[in-house]
Amino acid sequence: MSKNKIYYSYSTNPKNINIIIEHTLIYEDIDVIKKIINQFGIEKVKSIWENVLLGDRRLIKLNYFLAKYIFLIKEEDIRDYFLKYSKTRLDKILELSMHK
Repeated sequence: MSKNKIYYSYSTNPKNINIIIEHTLIYEDIDVIKKIINQFGIEKVKSIWENVLLGDRRLIKLNYFLAKYIFLIKEEDIRDYFLKYSKTRLDKILELSMHK
């Protein structure tokens, strides 16, 4: 993370902390992920991972890596953990559209 800008694809840094954490987990390397965990706490980062990224099937390999090496979920528990949070983006969109 540079002092001036975190994400070069934005004209300015995002104001929403959740977006910063989400994009850090997706696009940054392990050192930056560790910095974001130190800054915001493991619980906050893990919560965003569980609620935003974990159900995205496009990120299966990334989610496996994060589960095992960042959030230290045991190898034998990862599959069950993924099933627990298996609600996809489409499921969430449909759920939101039905509440209107």
